[in-house]
Amino acid sequence: MRYRRLDLNLLIALEALLSECSVTRAAERLCLGQSATSSALGRLRDHFNDPLLVQVGRSLQPTTLGLALLPMVREALALTREITDAPVQFAPQHCDRRFTLVASDYVAAVLLPAVSRELARLAPQVQLSLRDLPMPRDGDVVSEALDYRRSDCVVVPQRRLNASYPHQPLLTDQLCCLVSADQPAYAEGLSLAAYCDAEHVVREFADGRHLALDAAHLQELGITRRVAVAVESFALMPDFLVGTRRVATLFRRQAELFARRYPLRVVAAPLAFPAATQVVQWHPYQDRDPALNWFRQVLQEQAAQLA
Repeated sequence: MRYRRLDLNLLIALEALLSECSVTRAAERLCLGQSATSSALGRLRDHFNDPLLVQVGRSLQPTTLGLALLPMVREALALTREITDAPVQFAPQHCDRRFTLVASDYVAAVLLPAVSRELARLAPQVQLSLRDLPMPRDGDVVSEALDYRRSDCVVVPQRRLNASYPHQPLLTDQLCCLVSADQPAYAEGLSLAAYCDAEHVVREFADGRHLALDAAHLQELGITRRVAVAVESFALMPDFLVGTRRVATLFRRQAELFARRYPLRVVAAPLAFPAATQVVQWHPYQDRDPALNWFRQVLQEQAAQLA
């Protein structure tokens, strides 16, 4: 369909091209061939009489007009989704949606198995796609997950919340320590001196720009740990703890899971770490999506049941 000489289908291609700044990645998102996507870019350039994307070094960058058009195109597509979804009456038992949720491996381990079981009970045709927190291009993991990766929801620590997107608190947890169960030195707990003297297994973010909550708090206090092993996932910690005198600092719910599966012991942290709240965020255009409203409600209900 054309409106003022523009094929409105090209707006979807325009949003993908300007978001990805890559014909190849835009083609993958659009499920089109690269030649068809290049053709769409050519037609858009003719219509707007502007290159829209230009080569800068080894990458494509939006022109001034391209940058101006992107938020308007996103708003137009969001309104279109709202219009097309308006008459939908949601029934979980008939839903065959695929919900894409971005979250840390901590959230995936302590919350999402219960969410998956509840989805299977209430909406057996629903699919759940879990993705790890992405490395953001501009430091904002929320916009990376929702705008660039087109995910339905993202769960982030409250300190990484993006106030431009709707959000709800999901769960709160405390940091504790995890040690090998066969270490008598930790049988009666862990002193601050022993904590500082021990070798540690720590989680470090791949982007190198963000510190985990424990590392950030220790840095504020001027406490330095002796790092023996750094991993990108909490799930890797147990194998580097068993049979050693090393210490790991992680959230209580996941530490207790590990202690049930490995010969490990949960001990109180020797200092008061701040509590950590995880929040769920979504795109504003999804506020009226009945399926996603229901999915977020399932997340909330299952989080409320955690011990």
